[in-house]
Amino acid sequence: MLAAGAWLSGTSAIGAHDWYPPWCCDDKDCRALSEEKGETVREAPDGWHLWDGRIAARGSAKLSPDRKFHLCEEATTSAIICFFVPPGSS
Repeated sequence: MLAAGAWLSGTSAIGAHDWYPPWCCDDKDCRALSEEKGETVREAPDGWHLWDGRIAARGSAKLSPDRKFHLCEEATTSAIICFFVPPGSS
């Protein structure tokens, strides 16, 4: 298994939503994950295991153009809408 925490970093307020696909983000559901806030990711055969126990399935992950992990989630249920992984993640 690959520890992916090294790729995590904070968000930038400028242009934070510029590249998210409209079908997964309505300008408030998506954000870059922050290792400093404990938002770690561990890669496993079934996908990416998030710090809070959720799993982003391998087949549903999209490539992140800024080399950071990004999570788009439903506000009330925390259901994963989209998950973006840096290049080099399996």
